[in-house]
Parts: sequence; structure tokens; C-alpha cells
Amino acid sequence: MGSPEGKVNLNLLRRSIADKRISILVYALGVSAYAVFILAIWPSLRTNMETLNQLWESYPESIRKAFGGENMVFATFDGFLSVEYFNQMWVIVMIAFCVSIATGAIAFEIEKGTMELLLAQPISRRSILITRHLFFELGLLFLIAATLIPIAVGAPLASADLNYSGLLAMIVPSFLFFTAIGSMTFFFSSLFNSRGVAIFVALGIIIFFYALDILAKINDTISNVHFLSLFYYWDPYRYLHNASFAWTDLAVLAVISILTTACAIIWFERRDIAV
Repeated sequence: MGSPEGKVNLNLLRRSIADKRISILVYALGVSAYAVFILAIWPSLRTNMETLNQLWESYPESIRKAFGGENMVFATFDGFLSVEYFNQMWVIVMIAFCVSIATGAIAFEIEKGTMELLLAQPISRRSILITRHLFFELGLLFLIAATLIPIAVGAPLASADLNYSGLLAMIVPSFLFFTAIGSMTFFFSSLFNSRGVAIFVALGIIIFFYALDILAKINDTISNVHFLSLFYYWDPYRYLHNASFAWTDLAVLAVISILTTACAIIWFERRDIAV
């Protein structure tokens, strides 16, 4: 079951899975369905690759930088997948999942008054947060699988030239990037009594990071602080195209996840739960 000192509590983990299984399945269905949609429209676009590439090249350099990089070849399956899926809709859905699970894990329990009941059980605060964080990570891996498996299976059917080693390489940056977002949100969830406030703050910071990322790509002055944006470390085309790991970027994401999770644990252990 896990001891009260700060290990994973299996009973709480099972309860979390039971409570959230439907919502996670809905998220998984959504990302899978959109992946199938991307595969379905690719054959018709594949016959117009030259036109697509000319259209992409006709965009201003700033626009190309903002949506995937000026050196990216859009009229390839990995380029199309990066721009139309992994840099847009998928990021939105996955961020929604991260914020929903993280704010529901602590702040929502405090807000509705069930956290005090949970703490009355032989389970420590640290164990609660670690267990809920593990549940989040398991859900995250499930959604990544629900995204990549349909693409891997459907690519040959859609006559898509897919770099399978690149698709496999996507697992690591995807997991670390969204773990960083989720861990940051866990901190805000442990910080506030209101789930709404935690969501507002988390989304506000994520939007700031996204705006900084776009501006840094099109403005040379702001580019000097581009590394301050979490999205600076998100480059799906790099992995899909040649499966080249950016080890420094991955290390930064891992450090952010560890530090924010540690801060969440420390704050949650010391704060007053009574509301």
C-alpha cells in the first residue's frame, strides 16, 4: 500500500485511476481521432507537395519561424505533422490535460473540502502528492501512446513517408515537456485553495511562455531571452525529421520538473489546509 512517510500509496493510485478513467479515455480518444484526421487528409495533400512547399516558402520568414522554423520542409509528412498537429492542436489538448489533472489533484480537493478527509487517513501529505503526480505521469504516457500508435499504424495506409525512429524519439521530449508543465501546475495547485485560481495562474504563465516563444522567433532582441520560455525546449520537427536528441533541452525540462515538484511537496507539507 505504501507507508505514510512519502511513498506511493497504491490505494490512492487505484482510486485516482477509477475516478479519472473516463476523462482520460476521452482525452485519448480526442488525440487519436485528430491523428487519424491528419492521416486521412495527407494523401490528398501529398499529390500537391510542390504547391504546398511553394505556399510555405511564400510566407514571411517571421511566420515560418513562428510555426516550426524557417528551415523546415513543410511539404513532407514530418513537416506537415509538426506544423498541423504537434505544434498546434496536440499541444493544446495535452496542456488542457496537464492543467486539469494537476489542479484537480490538490487545489480542487482543498476547495471542495475532501482533502481534510483524505489526510485523516494513514497517508502523509508527501505520499498524496507523489501518488497523484505518478497518476498524472501514467496518464501522460497513456495519451502519448494514444497519439503515436495511430500515426505509426496508419502512416503506411496513408502512403506517408514516416521516420519511425523519429516518431519513437518523440516519446522522450513529449513526456518531459508536458511533465514540466504538469509539475509547474502541481506547484500552483498546492499553493492555492481555489482550483480556479490555480488554473488561471498556470494558464497565464503558459500563455506568457508561448507569447515569448513567438516573439523571440521573430524579434532578434527578444531572442536573447528565448531560453526563458518553456516552448523554447519543444521542437517536434527535430525529432520527427532525424531523431536527433537535444540533450541539453531535455535536461532543462527534467530539472524544471524535479524542482517544481519538490517545491510543491515542500509547500503542501507546510501549508494550512483548513479553509
